[in-house]
Amino acid sequence: MRWYILKALLYKEALRHSTNRGGLMLAALLVTASLVLSVMSPADGKTSQFIGGIHHCVVHLEDFDGPWAKHLRDHVPPELKKHVLFYKLDPIGLDKTPTYRTGTGAIQVRKLPTENEKPRYLVWLWYPAGDRAGMAVFEQWFWKESYRFQHAQASEELKKNGIDAANAFPLPELDKDESWNRRLVNQQLQKRYTELAGNQGSPLPGLDLQESSLSGSSLDMRAAIATSLVMFALFFTCVYMMPSLTCEERERGLLLAQALSPARVREILAAKFLFYPTFGILLATLLAGIHNANVLTRPFFWLSIVSLSLGSLGIGMSIASLARTQRSASLAALCYMLVVAMTMLICQQNNIVYIPYLAIEYHAPLILHATLTDQFNPDLWYNLLFCWILAIAWVLAAGYLFRRRGWQ
Repeated sequence: MRWYILKALLYKEALRHSTNRGGLMLAALLVTASLVLSVMSPADGKTSQFIGGIHHCVVHLEDFDGPWAKHLRDHVPPELKKHVLFYKLDPIGLDKTPTYRTGTGAIQVRKLPTENEKPRYLVWLWYPAGDRAGMAVFEQWFWKESYRFQHAQASEELKKNGIDAANAFPLPELDKDESWNRRLVNQQLQKRYTELAGNQGSPLPGLDLQESSLSGSSLDMRAAIATSLVMFALFFTCVYMMPSLTCEERERGLLLAQALSPARVREILAAKFLFYPTFGILLATLLAGIHNANVLTRPFFWLSIVSLSLGSLGIGMSIASLARTQRSASLAALCYMLVVAMTMLICQQNNIVYIPYLAIEYHAPLILHATLTDQFNPDLWYNLLFCWILAIAWVLAAGYLFRRRGWQ
């Protein structure tokens, strides 16, 4: 690798961008948008009520194989089946605040010590900070089905004692009556059952209720917009603009002229690999710094931004190597981003877990949003690791494609 040739190629890229008025104007527009966001919507620690929302509810059950848990698993309505996830609750570490993905709430059912031979449970509702109402649809399903289960258990006990449960202990029409609340589970049902059974029947489980917010699973609107701007800056520079300009060089014969010059193919490739990520990182860092200057002191941010820029460059160079014209490169970049966005949406709505892991665009919002809002949790290291693995894979693929056909 000869530095004087590399310097000349980098200077050539800088001159090309200095005359690219469209790219410079869009970069200035991104900075202006970030400044307006910072001035007009100062950080106040509040979360948005009209974007994001809660799209999944994790039901953690300590008695995972018990009849109550089985009833809940078997009676999830069709519209919620893809959004309610059941897991066994590990009693180890219950004293720690749980962490969940952004847009995810949880209902934990924990066993409590028995009291006068009466089993007791703690129902602990966890909701993203600032979005308590988002758990309403999951909470309503949980308490209705829990009521039905306890009513069925009580009816069986009453029948054993010769009491006509159908007339003396009817099941209310829960689906038609929306005014009922969760206290029916623990108060009215218990009271009516005790009046009918007396001391003859087995006691129904007692339910203690508790609610807590999840500080690390809320979606800050301001940070979400800043995350989008940072990602757009990287993808515009490396996935859209770089393939378009590279194919323009190919159409005009400039790329072939460089290949026929003393510059080697790997030096041409190295110049692009140095210039475009640097330009994208500078623009993304400026946008992130305008949003939150403290983010520039966090090593996790720099590891994230470098991995995302390399991954974006690998995607863009692959597109530039496969596309033959400037128009096809621009169309391919837009199609790529549309396909990835639709895939992420379909996987999220249908609870498809592993396919999104193969896309940098899945990990990027998670680590950037957590970094910009200082909502870091240890699981994000896995997202960062996946980002680096995918980025290296894309860069290797891009280098191979460019050496085989990209410069021709």
